Amino acid sequence: MHHHRAPSRHDAIALQAGILGSVLGVALFKAIALSALAAGSMMGIGLWMVACALLAAWALAAYLACLALSRRVFVLMLVLCTVLVICIA
Repeated sequence: MHHHRAPSRHDAIALQAGILGSVLGVALFKAIALSALAAGSMMGIGLWMVACALLAAWALAAYLACLALSRRVFVLMLVLCTVLVICIA
């Protein structure tokens, strides 16, 4: 049986999705870290929570797209994002 290797085009798209997920994940991390500054009105806190939820949803969608296209790229992006978050924290 002949196995077809995924085209490199899928790796490139997976890398773009992984980078987007990493950027959004780091933005979410920073937004949660800065949430103490948003402790004002209930409206401000609500908008902050909505923004964090949207960032989380977009990051998750980007990572799932990356995973669907290439597991190898997904693992690489997950490791890089983890290192980036550790460096920023």
